[in-house]
Amino acid sequence: MVEARTAVRGTAWAIYTILVGEILFLISPLAPLFYSFYGPVLRFLDSHRETAWLTQFFLPHISVTGNPLLDLLPPLGWVLLVLGTVFFLASAVPLYWSMATRRSQVVGGLYNIIRHPQYVGLAIMGFGVLLVWPRFLVLVSLLVMLGLYRVFAGTEESQCLARFGDSYRAYMARTGRFLPRAWADRLPRILPEEGPGRIAAGIAVFLAVLGGSLAAAFVLRGYALSQVAALYHEQEAILSPSGMAAGDLESAYRTAVADPAVRAALGAALPGQRLVYVVPQDWTLLPAAARPEANGIPLRKDAFDRTRYKLLFARARSHDPEAAGQEIVKDAYGLDPIIFAHVDIAARKVTAIEQPPAHVRWADIPIPMF
Repeated sequence: MVEARTAVRGTAWAIYTILVGEILFLISPLAPLFYSFYGPVLRFLDSHRETAWLTQFFLPHISVTGNPLLDLLPPLGWVLLVLGTVFFLASAVPLYWSMATRRSQVVGGLYNIIRHPQYVGLAIMGFGVLLVWPRFLVLVSLLVMLGLYRVFAGTEESQCLARFGDSYRAYMARTGRFLPRAWADRLPRILPEEGPGRIAAGIAVFLAVLGGSLAAAFVLRGYALSQVAALYHEQEAILSPSGMAAGDLESAYRTAVADPAVRAALGAALPGQRLVYVVPQDWTLLPAAARPEANGIPLRKDAFDRTRYKLLFARARSHDPEAAGQEIVKDAYGLDPIIFAHVDIAARKVTAIEQPPAHVRWADIPIPMF
């Protein structure tokens, strides 16, 4: 049983590490190797309407929004990721040192306050990753991991009681499992102390938390999209990751589609819903981000020429051919670029046109839509 629990713990954490590791590998030289085994999983989920939503994002990732709190979430995620890492290392190092030197149980440092600081550190890291890379799939896997942490903590405490007896029982009496004892005592007890109903109650609580969290994420996605500068047509969603004024966004779009070469490219493309991204001329459109930079030098997000823009017209990959307006963004699990158009809205003309390459490196990998 001990070996089985150890195997489950290691496998679960390895799976979660693969999921969240995407934020590190997406634009790194190791991305092709990473996606050689992770990409098929994402493509399998995308190929079915019932599971495609798992690869989508429920928070803005490439867009500046009209809500400063939403824009603070990714930086907050990185802060939590660093804090969680420090917390984890501060608890893991003394524990593994004690194991290596065959000393008795560790009860100092963070272990003097809570019994499982490693799990707390990993949970903080997980929430940080979720804010930085908010896929529904990452949310589900994080909640599963938290549920497993609760199970692992209980079994580990049973093992420690069997090994250390009264000394560990006294240790449990003065410390909390995941929170300091003073905080934990104020929380309501949901699960029965023991008995056959405890497992059933635990599963019911987990499913309720999972369902409530997913429902909240879907609501949050709808709100976040309402805070992104956008225009919606019956078969087209026009998004501005830079938070353009509505008039400038409309002008850039109208200037582009009035150009004969742009109209010809759009007419020759496969029919279906389209996603159009409008970014300042000096911004770089990446697979997972739209960021401001000129000649490799990062710029402030609000520092750009407000007359020159570039537009990416792309066909949305979707399982719902009837999706319209904002639903195009919600349902899209990928996109196929059609044409780039550079426009000068002051002169009301297209200044350049670029044809996307025949093969797009990230075409089969679901990326943030907004």
